[in-house]
Amino acid sequence: MFIFISPMRSFAANSSASDIILDGNFDDWSDKPFVSDAKHDEKSPWLDFLEVRYFADNQYLYLKVERLSANKSEPWHFNVVVLNAVSGQKQIQYPFGQSKPVYAPQFDINTEYNGNKSNSGDVVTVSFNGENIESTFSASNNGKEIEFKIPLSQVGLDGLNKEIQFMLKSDIDSKTGQTDWAPEGRSIIITTGPTFWQLSSIFSFIVVSFIAYGIYRKRNEKEQTL
Repeated sequence: MFIFISPMRSFAANSSASDIILDGNFDDWSDKPFVSDAKHDEKSPWLDFLEVRYFADNQYLYLKVERLSANKSEPWHFNVVVLNAVSGQKQIQYPFGQSKPVYAPQFDINTEYNGNKSNSGDVVTVSFNGENIESTFSASNNGKEIEFKIPLSQVGLDGLNKEIQFMLKSDIDSKTGQTDWAPEGRSIIITTGPTFWQLSSIFSFIVVSFIAYGIYRKRNEKEQTL
């Protein structure tokens, strides 16, 4: 079931062939779409999202996430909430502090910092329903940025012609009791290929063009007989 959250503005992007390598080097994200989140909307800067870059192919949703400040003495943990998932265990969500809940599954993202100074970075682990499903050496040494991917098959959105509607949710800030959502007040929508309405538009264009050609051909034949 598609979940609609209002009011929000959605950011959409069409995917193409991925050149993303999950290695803690973020140069391959420079041409990918992104959304920014306001600074200092959380008291604890290590919970404060700054930017989310995103990309999807027919198997994975790729994300690069940046926060305001690092706190490498503790793991960095947050959730990716998939609003339009068609499978997966749904959990109660209160996006942006709204009083009316929505029900959507979430992926758990966790980074353990061990003081590693090599270029390989620290390990980012992706979990779903308590099960670890992806682990990559893809955290920056400064503790502010990570990149990872989540398998869309877990939420029934793998394959072409699919839309993915998602948001990021931080842990609860112990100072305020609040949660940082990114982007604030809206969701991100990315497509893995032509959606139904896009295919319908293409089909409609073909039908209209065929009808117009038929009218033109009949008119031309009529003029030739005169």
